[in-house]
Amino acid sequence: MKRKALNIIIAAALFVGLLFSCSTEKNTALRRGYHNLTAYFNALYNARDAYRTAEKRLLEDPGDNYAQMLNIFYYSNNGAATKVANDMGRVQEKTSKVIKRHSITARPEKRKKNDRDFNSLPEYNKFVDDAFLLKGIAELYKHEFYPAIETFLYIIKEYSMFPVKYDGQLWLARTYLEMNNLKAAEPLIDQMDGDNQFPERLKRDLYLTQAQFHKKQYQFEQAAQYLVKAIPLTKKKTYKYRYHFILAQLYQEMDDNDRANENYAIVMKKNPIYEMVFNARINMAQLYRSSQGSATELKEELKKMLEDEKNKEFRDQIYFALASIERGEGNIDQALAYYRKSAAVSVQNNYQKTESYLAVADIYFGRPDYRNAQLYYDSAVSFIDKKRRNYDEIYNKTKNLTELVKFITVIEHQDSLQRVAAMPESQRLAMIDKIIKDLVEEEKRQQEEERMARIDALNARQNNTRVNTGSSWYFYNPTAVSMGESTFKQKWGARKLEDHWRRKNKAQIDDGMLAESEQPEDSTRITDNKKREYYLQDLPISDSAIAVSDSLIKNAYSELANVYRIKMEDLPKAVETYEELLKRFPDYDKKLTVYYNLYKINQERMNSIEETKYKNIIINQYPNSVYAQIMMNPEYVEKLLEEERQARFFYQTTWRLFRRGEYQQVKQNFVQADTAYSDTDLYPKFALLNTIAKGQTSDSASFVGYLNQYIKQFPDAEEKAFANDLLRYMTSDQEEPQGVEKKEEVGIAEQGAEDEIQVDFELADNEPHYYVAIIDTRETSANKVAFDLGNFNIDYYSMLTFNVKSAVYSANYQIVMVSPFTAWYNAMNYYESIEYINEVYQGISDDHYIDFAISKANFTKLMETKATAQYLKFFMKNYIERREESDD
Repeated sequence: MKRKALNIIIAAALFVGLLFSCSTEKNTALRRGYHNLTAYFNALYNARDAYRTAEKRLLEDPGDNYAQMLNIFYYSNNGAATKVANDMGRVQEKTSKVIKRHSITARPEKRKKNDRDFNSLPEYNKFVDDAFLLKGIAELYKHEFYPAIETFLYIIKEYSMFPVKYDGQLWLARTYLEMNNLKAAEPLIDQMDGDNQFPERLKRDLYLTQAQFHKKQYQFEQAAQYLVKAIPLTKKKTYKYRYHFILAQLYQEMDDNDRANENYAIVMKKNPIYEMVFNARINMAQLYRSSQGSATELKEELKKMLEDEKNKEFRDQIYFALASIERGEGNIDQALAYYRKSAAVSVQNNYQKTESYLAVADIYFGRPDYRNAQLYYDSAVSFIDKKRRNYDEIYNKTKNLTELVKFITVIEHQDSLQRVAAMPESQRLAMIDKIIKDLVEEEKRQQEEERMARIDALNARQNNTRVNTGSSWYFYNPTAVSMGESTFKQKWGARKLEDHWRRKNKAQIDDGMLAESEQPEDSTRITDNKKREYYLQDLPISDSAIAVSDSLIKNAYSELANVYRIKMEDLPKAVETYEELLKRFPDYDKKLTVYYNLYKINQERMNSIEETKYKNIIINQYPNSVYAQIMMNPEYVEKLLEEERQARFFYQTTWRLFRRGEYQQVKQNFVQADTAYSDTDLYPKFALLNTIAKGQTSDSASFVGYLNQYIKQFPDAEEKAFANDLLRYMTSDQEEPQGVEKKEEVGIAEQGAEDEIQVDFELADNEPHYYVAIIDTRETSANKVAFDLGNFNIDYYSMLTFNVKSAVYSANYQIVMVSPFTAWYNAMNYYESIEYINEVYQGISDDHYIDFAISKANFTKLMETKATAQYLKFFMKNYIERREESDD
């Protein structure tokens, strides 16, 4: 009967539609009924059906990564947007049809008495708000975040008197969370949480949203509290088990093993998802502690799981769990063996491979065995997800360990060379001959293995039925390609397809070694490792060669101790290294510095006996040193600072006189500086100003003599580079070569622009920044620019310490960099002050230099790609224009 009545209603509605048309310009009861009916059955029903299909698709294949903490919402998973794109596209199509064809916003022709709310409704089709909401959700699922935001904001504004506004608020907050815009999401969440009229039907969804908000900030305790509230309100078992699993992961992060085990146990009871049950069991095994009793049964269970064929792709996780148990029992060597097996069998799961390498690295680091720790941290960094929470910490630790191992290797290498050099010649040559013999035999063995492997491969091809391919060529065989890809990833990690892919950190540029030109290979070196000369060429046999080797060892010890002390914060190893340096080289010329470092380290360690020991050595053996003066006179430091302030002020005055061309006064000021400030860092700068001032008031030959004298007197001064430029200018022929056609100049920004590869420069507002100038060295001295920038800093930024460095950028261009700036706006302040004061580039044509601010990461990309034109466009849009907009 109900079905028959519904058919009559539909037929009547269709008849009325034919009579009165489907226009929405008039608002009558009949038109409202018609459009409500057709909106639902013609479009919204299909939209909801497509949405359910998409949800089912995600439920069946969520793409969860169990090695990480699961996402609360399926649409957050990698690849989710692609999986549901077609279905959600249909949702958008159908909901847009409802909105476009069936929305009634005209005021009703027959208004209801005493019902002002009805007479002023923003919408008279009861399904249009549902269509808007479903449209926004579809946009979120497809990761079309900005359209989704617009849709939800429209719902909140236009339907403020409808219950759907709460849905709009909820989904808007979730959209902001997907964009990691926590600042925008927080007030919305607080507003809903404090609204007494917030509907009960949405309470569970609000709790889940709050859990996601705190989870994204690694506030695991708060996230767990909201998830606990959401689980009882969840009816569907699949979701309920998922939330229990995530809750267990949260407790595991909080080291609350009991509650973590409780929730994993709930997951294991009746959950039909095998992968989730498996991972719950593995995670419970990793939570094992020796205080819980014997783990024999647990280990046997895991070993059986290893033998189960359906767990083949999970063997890396099983080995990792076994390693965790052994580690918990104190069996560290067995744990290391299992961790290594976990990394070895892990092919597709880079996250698990990373965790296995990190576990091994952490064990070695804790011993401490820094050499092995470096190897495994370095391997972990090859596979690590850069979005990982502690990525920077791991990367910096790896970088520091790499530097440390470099100095250890220098010491060991030089020591071994000296030991071999000290052998009698006959013994030395016999050892080298044995190395060559072993090398030849090993090569023969490898060649034989390769020959046998080729024979086996040939036999395999002959027996192959070629079911999957019609060709024997490797790249036509999908199985071979897949295996090759897996083997490649297992060895090298997920490398981007690009030049020099073998280099792990090919773009990393150290601030202290900025873009140094690559040293050409020595063509005289013997490269054949089957010749005696190959092994003899580096042996320090002469006294001078031994002195060079000793110098390398001394420097390596000093740098190694600094790494231990400053970067590794391993003070005992720093002390041990400094003391070994003094023991091996009692005549070390920088002994005073070592004594002072040992004094400061023991002061930090509160070892008063050793602190006093080194203090007395410094005072008694080096009474006139700055270190001794500081120890004996606490006010000595303040005195030095005052002298430095006076020197800087006097240099500022002299520099301004120099810029105005008052060379006689510059020379007079130098006479005073020569007496008062000859032991300060500014003295080479005073001397250069005096040299140029004398040259400007004498003939060219005298100027050349003054410059040669300066270069000889200050061989290590930064200003020497500028003095060399001046000397080259003074001594070279300045006329243009005859018979050379002068080509039209191309600006720096356009150099090579047509050959630039596409580079994705990214905003990083709070990352360290640099001020950079690129100088055309055919027309301008980059060293002069560096010199002028240094003077500019002294003149206008006397309270700050900036580093000014220059290096080769390309064939005809040099780069000058000022650092550090903590954020983009600090670098822009400096950039604008350079532009405003207009002293540094006076007399230099705009075509011969460009300057800009740049983040550290973008600077690395620029140095690697030389994509100057692209970066200048990026700089103009994201720095100059943004600055102008903020000023408005």
